[in-house]
Amino acid sequence: MALLVVLVVIALLTSLLTELAFSTLVDLRLTETFRDTTRAYYLAKGGINAGRMIIQDDRNGYDGFDELWNQGVINYPVADGAVTVRIYDQDGKLGINTLVDDNTPTTLMVDRFYRLFTTLGLDDPAELTAALIDWLDSGDTPYQTILTDGADLPVAGAESAYYQGLPHPYPVKNGRLETLEELSLVKGFTPEVIRRVLPHVSLRDQTMVNINTASAEVLMALDLEIDTGVVKDLISYRRETPIEHLQQLEDEIPTVAYSVLKTLGNLKHLGVLSRHYRIEADAVVNDGRRRLLAEVDKQGNQLLFFKVN
Repeated sequence: MALLVVLVVIALLTSLLTELAFSTLVDLRLTETFRDTTRAYYLAKGGINAGRMIIQDDRNGYDGFDELWNQGVINYPVADGAVTVRIYDQDGKLGINTLVDDNTPTTLMVDRFYRLFTTLGLDDPAELTAALIDWLDSGDTPYQTILTDGADLPVAGAESAYYQGLPHPYPVKNGRLETLEELSLVKGFTPEVIRRVLPHVSLRDQTMVNINTASAEVLMALDLEIDTGVVKDLISYRRETPIEHLQQLEDEIPTVAYSVLKTLGNLKHLGVLSRHYRIEADAVVNDGRRRLLAEVDKQGNQLLFFKVN
């Protein structure tokens, strides 16, 4: 009996010690992961600061894909970790928040967004434009007509009545977009539509587009005269020679297209410089990972947006 009691006690002690050792190991791994994740956060934050410094050091007369900011930093080793920094120009995109000024749709941007949605081959580009206007404006009357490029297109729009009538209702924003993820709440903006639209839009407030960094789709959204042929010539030219002045294009594209671009430039709707950039920093330290996103205004080095993933 004594021997059996001793064996039982030893078995219990062994079980307790095994559990204690396992629990201690788990706590140790959690502590190490927390430590490495914290280090990765500060490393990624350093990457954001490095990106801002790269942008500030760019002081020439244009902003294009041939510059240092577009090359970024890939897997740069720092102590026990590595950081990757990527910088994206936002002024080569269409600013969603410029679509409505107070409670009035901006004619220039209505045309541009309608053309962009059309160029992307999306279904019902007029309805998408109207739904986006209704999401941004402060009224509660659905937008009913899209006036663009000489066409008068009837639309249904979407205000409170539509969103409150959904199976899972929610209020219409009636204000600026704070993040691009909000697009998923707007009528018609399915995951597939958003996937195709996101590379060409941003949250900035300016109507000026940088011709050096605009995508082919955004360039075609500028005016009906900017067709696929003109865009092909523009992209081919800027790939070889950055556009420092719109006058460079006078002998490179058709006269009518050049006249349109020149007019947009005179109206400050088209240019060769950028102010707004998106910086993404990914850092890894052992098992710890952190991804930070920031948007900055080059003028004054202002931080406009900061997010931790």
